[in-house]
Amino acid sequence: MQLENKPIVVISSTNAEEIPNFIRAMFKDCKLNGSKKLIINFISSISYPEFIQNAREALLDNIDLGAYIYIWKPEEVDQMMKKILENRQDMKGIIIYCDDNNKHTIEKILHKVPNSIKANIIKDYCK
Repeated sequence: MQLENKPIVVISSTNAEEIPNFIRAMFKDCKLNGSKKLIINFISSISYPEFIQNAREALLDNIDLGAYIYIWKPEEVDQMMKKILENRQDMKGIIIYCDDNNKHTIEKILHKVPNSIKANIIKDYCK
């Protein structure tokens, strides 16, 4: 199967310990949905270097795929949504990912997402 350059946008929030499993699941879904790019929007108070440290092995396992990683503080969600809306024409779809501790954060964000974007949700791991 030929993979497309259109990225899949990920909106996520999870504990630091879950980052490797999260990254692996996202790359698997990326391949299954015919894309070779991910734009990961991770909502957390952890730093970018800490995220990369936790995700390093999973990122190296999927070096053939491209990933843009944005770490957003919980108070920066409006900026994140603005960035996603600016690029909505280029995206292949959206994946929502969270763990039980961060489900409420993601649910609050999804209320701000326009229906035209919600229609592009490929998979929602928070349900």
